[in-house]
Amino acid sequence: MDPWILEQMSSWRSPALDVFFGTLTWLGSLWLLVPLTAIAAASPWLTGDRLLALRILALPVAAALTSNVLKQLLDRERPALYEALHALPADPSMPSSHSAQIAALALGATLLMPEDIRWLAGLLLGSVALVVGISRLYLQVHWPSDVLAGWLIGILCALAILYVRPT
Repeated sequence: MDPWILEQMSSWRSPALDVFFGTLTWLGSLWLLVPLTAIAAASPWLTGDRLLALRILALPVAAALTSNVLKQLLDRERPALYEALHALPADPSMPSSHSAQIAALALGATLLMPEDIRWLAGLLLGSVALVVGISRLYLQVHWPSDVLAGWLIGILCALAILYVRPT
């Protein structure tokens, strides 16, 4: 199934989509997510809820660390069926760190939202996580199963960070 999906993604190529997905893929990058989470964590930190601030900061970082350890253990090669639109990263393919990082932050932020807007936040943030995952496929830098694994890692990291209480 992985090769067929990448073939379909390759058939979508257009200059406009190249720019669209090439830009949106950065929404899953730590270069963007770490500063965003630092800004989001500032308010709880300043109001004295340091544990919440640290949990917010941990969302993308935990997903990044987990996915990078798994990358080294699994050592899966990146796809080479079609020309990648960006230089292939040097690290292994499985799982997608971009997908894990944005999924962790999207779910974590959703769960921290007030209940009356949580569904809307989940819809919007979930859509961002979906588009980031699709961008990794469109750019031909990940297999679809890498993206699915990344989303799962991000979800599990967010749940662990927000619901596992220190004793």
